[in-house]
Amino acid sequence: MKGQHFDIVRRERQGKLLWLEDAEDLASAKARIQELASFWPGEFEVMDQQAHQTLAKVIATSDAQFENRELHSTAIDA
Repeated sequence: MKGQHFDIVRRERQGKLLWLEDAEDLASAKARIQELASFWPGEFEVMDQQAHQTLAKVIATSDAQFENRELHSTAIDA
């Protein structure tokens, strides 16, 4: 059985997703979107590659403040 992997994406204008990289575990993916938000304004998401669900989201403004959104899903055991 294939292990779980996570996509790290940035939501662009008109809702389009820009794939940035993948991560092998949820904790690493969450840490990475925090890191990205610290220097790059925008909306970053962690998505489950198999279920195609958003598991975490960070929205960073231009003044480097950001909002964490933890999304809960029954499809993922975190």
